[in-house]
Amino acid sequence: MNSLPIVFVLAAAIIAIGVRLFFLYKPQKSPRTNNIYTEALNAMVRADKTKAVSLLRDVVKIDSDHVDAYLQLGNILRDSNPQQAVKIHQTLTVRSNLSIEIQEDIHQALALDYKTLNNLVRARKEAEQILRLNKHSQWAVEFLLSLSVQEKNWDQAADRTRQLQKLTGNKNPNELTIYTVYKGLEKMKQEKKNEAKSFFEKAIKQAPELGLSYRYLGDVYAESRDLVKAVENWERFAELSPGNASM
Repeated sequence: MNSLPIVFVLAAAIIAIGVRLFFLYKPQKSPRTNNIYTEALNAMVRADKTKAVSLLRDVVKIDSDHVDAYLQLGNILRDSNPQQAVKIHQTLTVRSNLSIEIQEDIHQALALDYKTLNNLVRARKEAEQILRLNKHSQWAVEFLLSLSVQEKNWDQAADRTRQLQKLTGNKNPNELTIYTVYKGLEKMKQEKKNEAKSFFEKAIKQAPELGLSYRYLGDVYAESRDLVKAVENWERFAELSPGNASM
């Protein structure tokens, strides 16, 4: 009797049994995972961080692929333990097959983590990575703008403002000109009155309706004992910014 067909039959039977056992004993995700995650989100809304952290940890124990749970867990821990938040969020960067949106969320979380740690270099890199994923990310541009302002890098802040204006379609000249005013204020602090005066005059040409330019130009004239021009500029400031006339 030819034994070859029998071998094939036995091999097929073994494969079939193996497949059945694999699916029979394959770990299944708990149907409670989504319910627990929802409870965690509700706890976050109630500002019950302790409860939320406990629930989120339960979620990731059950389902280690629950990226959203890891993201939220790190976000909650950011205030009390930003280093731990970085570790949690950093582990997500090596995961494969994540959507662009999820990748953006991960780098956004890391950018906020590093900003909390006052590591602005790393924070900037994370935001720039978001722009590489999505060049139209308004959040990333606004975040980078906030870093430039924090560092008092007015030229860079102006560049980011232009970038933001392209995204939003808002062309308000005051948003750009305010950085020229800030440059003038720095020169005033350094007692470089002529340079300060030049910046304030430039700001007036750029945005004639920005009241602060006139106020500080008036201050420069006052320090130079030219009270007539000082009052002229202060009055113009009061006209443009009546709510701030007492500043």
